Amino acid sequence: MFKKEGFKGQRAIVLPKLIQDELQTWSLTKLLFITDIGFYPNAQYHYRERSSGSEQNILIYCIDGVGWVEVKNKRKKVQKDQFFIIPAHIPHKYGADNSVPWTIHWLHFTGTSAENLLQKDFSVINIEPDGNTENDRRVKLFEEIYSNLSMGFSKENLEYSSLSLWYLLGTFNYMQQFKRLTPITQTDFIEKSILYMHQHIDKKITLSDLADHCGLSVSHYSLLFKKRTSRTPIQYFNKLKIQKACQMLDLTDMHIKEISIRLDFEDQFYFSRVFRKEMGLPPIEYRVKKKG
Repeated sequence: MFKKEGFKGQRAIVLPKLIQDELQTWSLTKLLFITDIGFYPNAQYHYRERSSGSEQNILIYCIDGVGWVEVKNKRKKVQKDQFFIIPAHIPHKYGADNSVPWTIHWLHFTGTSAENLLQKDFSVINIEPDGNTENDRRVKLFEEIYSNLSMGFSKENLEYSSLSLWYLLGTFNYMQQFKRLTPITQTDFIEKSILYMHQHIDKKITLSDLADHCGLSVSHYSLLFKKRTSRTPIQYFNKLKIQKACQMLDLTDMHIKEISIRLDFEDQFYFSRVFRKEMGLPPIEYRVKKKG
């Protein structure tokens, strides 16, 4: 079912109620699925008001122009490279600016896990693009989902769209992780220090080394790092060492003692204790365990 044309170049698909009912029963889709998806370019006079909210959660991603959204009697401006998600059943209004109307990708989604992907407090969030790379990739995901649904509502198309939706929402909810596919900026101290850890994975580095590398005090650096990663810098570094050890055990024939030396552990036995604590089994058992 296609929505009536309202803006030049508009595209939209609404999944029939019977299809939505099916999606709620399939194991791969019931956790998260799309009910509506569309693209409104230069959407002059676009306006929606739902006094009882929507039955689904609504994601709107502005890629150009200006608009606004009002939730709980608070109106916020929405501009290029910003998005918002309105939870289901929350009264709201939104629309395009009269002078510079927005261009938006949008979708409605629901499912038993949808609530886990919502913001704790409603807000309009900046994407902070880096050379438009992230934006292009998000737009391609919207287009890919739309394209699959436009080819018909086969089970394969619906399941693929549902799985793609997880990734798309992940790009909005975990922007820092999404940006890791692009060069690390010099102002991102945490990413910068994690890169430093990788570059010195075969050495001992101290908290002071890491803080100095970022040009921060130890206390400030430690606070920022734990806030971002939920771990102290040294805990994080040790986990990276074990991650590297796993790769060596999987991909090389190096002796366990040699691996412990390469990663600058005190001795083979200490390495084995740390490895077992992290992975739940000793290195020798990990090496012979079937994977993949």
